[in-house]
Amino acid sequence: MTVHALDTVLTDFQSARLQPMVPQEVSLALLTKAMTKAIAVREGKESDQQVEKIFRRLKVLFSQFAASPDKIKERYMAIWPQHDDFQALVKANICENNRFVPHDPVFPMFNELAQHHRQPEGASLGVRMELYRQECERHLSVLYDNVVSPPDQMIHVTSTGYCDPNPVQLLISERGWHDTIVHNSYNKACNGAIPAIRLADALMQQSYGGAGRTDSRVDIIHSEMFSLHINLTHNHPVNISLVNSYSDSFFRYSLCSHETVRTKGMRGLKIIGIKDYTIPGSSSVCRWMVSDPSFEFTIDVLQYFRLIRKHVRQLVDRLFAGVGMEFDDVRDSLVYGLQMSSSLPMKEIKKGLSLSDDQVALSKKLLYEQGYLSSAALPFMCKQILESDDVPVGQKVLCIGYAQGVTMSAMLLEKV
Repeated sequence: MTVHALDTVLTDFQSARLQPMVPQEVSLALLTKAMTKAIAVREGKESDQQVEKIFRRLKVLFSQFAASPDKIKERYMAIWPQHDDFQALVKANICENNRFVPHDPVFPMFNELAQHHRQPEGASLGVRMELYRQECERHLSVLYDNVVSPPDQMIHVTSTGYCDPNPVQLLISERGWHDTIVHNSYNKACNGAIPAIRLADALMQQSYGGAGRTDSRVDIIHSEMFSLHINLTHNHPVNISLVNSYSDSFFRYSLCSHETVRTKGMRGLKIIGIKDYTIPGSSSVCRWMVSDPSFEFTIDVLQYFRLIRKHVRQLVDRLFAGVGMEFDDVRDSLVYGLQMSSSLPMKEIKKGLSLSDDQVALSKKLLYEQGYLSSAALPFMCKQILESDDVPVGQKVLCIGYAQGVTMSAMLLEKV
């Protein structure tokens, strides 16, 4: 349990997007066609009849396992190209007269597949990491466009792009922020936010404890591009669900002392307590692996979410015990920010904590409006809570995240 000698506050939540969100019905249609062609090329099938058979089979799988537009309205994909007429791409034939038809690529990793009918697995990991670097630099430039004062320390959170120097280091070099220290919080996947906040809090506590300089601000930056890791050759239900739910995210926020936030007249979320928990014997249930050409995700879905339901109450009870509170005493008065990749984990956490539909409404609404934001999902909900007039000052907020490991984290906040 994190113990606070200094009251710290999360504040100044900012998101960067450089192009419009993609309607889910459009992405579903184009990804179905793209996967059809990839599988057909991989299997050496080019006749109209063979390709149509693959397409029909995939349409059934997408209808069963992909997030429909009533579950996710739209998503952000940083490398989704601007196009005058997506409906024309949706209606275009994959093949005509038993030959593949060239078309404009939807994703740059699949140029060869779209135009030359080869490389169904897509571009190499090196190409994808270069795309990550380029897009991350563009989005970070927007996130820090009007920021004059450098943070004392920065924590870079990502599970989807690795390069050295990373885009955050390049940013501080270009800005001349030579005294800013960069820390990397890598491969925490969807549960990246709370461990990064715990690290930021520890850094702030340490600085005020007399170990060197006294820091006034630690920035946390999320740069997640799951769209880079789309795999079009696997029609497994888990892969179909993944490629149709994740939304890219570029997000920053700051951790400061409560006194700094109050002096500047800012709003924020004060940290009351943080608890991290690793479920025993769960390391093989879910894995996120670096591989070529795209990162690889494996999961035993039913076991994964059963474990979360079984252990979430224990996690929350330990969090509240550490701050001298009982969860049952405040359950009905809390606002909840729950990391939700689909309706399944929402149901399991709801059961595990005995929550009502209204108590998971914020999390459900975020998934519908934004798609699954991975490690930035909880910070995005914190931004909404902070900006909402319906959430009063003094309101306590419980955030819960989870990821492979299987790791779970919980954080109790108070709006100030």
